Amino acid sequence: VWSLSAGRVGQCLHTVQTEDRVWSIAISPLLRSFVTGTACCGHTSPLRIWDLESGQLLTCLGTDFHHGAGVLDIFYETPSLLLSCGYDTYIRYWDIRTTCRKCVQEWEEPHDSALYCIRSDKNHMIASGSSYYGVVRLWDKRQTRCLQSFHLSSPTSSPVYCLRFNTTHLYAALASGLHVLDFTAP
Repeated sequence: VWSLSAGRVGQCLHTVQTEDRVWSIAISPLLRSFVTGTACCGHTSPLRIWDLESGQLLTCLGTDFHHGAGVLDIFYETPSLLLSCGYDTYIRYWDIRTTCRKCVQEWEEPHDSALYCIRSDKNHMIASGSSYYGVVRLWDKRQTRCLQSFHLSSPTSSPVYCLRFNTTHLYAALASGLHVLDFTAP
């Protein structure tokens, strides 16, 4: 953990020993903790929350992950609500105010593809990017199935490495370039 504070810029504050490969990280909006998503090869939970100031482990999220069910992306909606996704093809919604042992809701990718990235509008909508054919799916948290999917053109089968969206546009990064979906166009 590196400091960005005036007078301490670039100073290493501490090193966190995760004992596994780290594939994703997200800092809580309160800037007091961060969560790591690991490969899930060394522990029962690939999601662990750490104290930002001390580097100490605060808690683990979930208990029943299969070996190798690594977390590839994490997104905080609020300081206590976060989304995760990864190799086990699930989007999971966590509320750390209620319990850290089980997610409060989950959605399964219908074609058994790993999920590389996830974002939310911090309300009802979720967007996920899959590992094959540039597939982006839109989800409504109030439903169990995906609302709509988009197959972004690509000369090869590329994962969606990163995505961002708002009410009018969705941006997705694939191996071959950046794709833009315009929700305002007829």
